[in-house]
Amino acid sequence: MASQEFPSVSEGSLPRWQLDYESALQETDQRTLFKRIEVAEAALLARREVLTHSSDGFVERSEIKVALDKLRRLKKEVLKFS
Repeated sequence: MASQEFPSVSEGSLPRWQLDYESALQETDQRTLFKRIEVAEAALLARREVLTHSSDGFVERSEIKVALDKLRRLKKEVLKFS
C-alpha cells in the first residue's frame, strides 16, 4: 500500500527503501517497530548515498528526506526517543 507521500506508485514498482519504509509505517507492535525503523532508515540512507553520485533523482531525494523525517517523528512520538 502506498503512503500519502507517494500515492501514485503501485506496490509492485516500489523501490526497496520504500517497501521497508511502508513496512515501518504499518507496524503496530512496538517491539517490532524499532527494528523495522532501523531497516527502513538503513535502506533510505543507502539509496540517498547512491543518489548523491547522480545528477538525476531530485524527486526521489526529496521523497527520501520526507520519509526520514517521518521515521524520526515516529521514533520520537511512538517509541519515546528524544
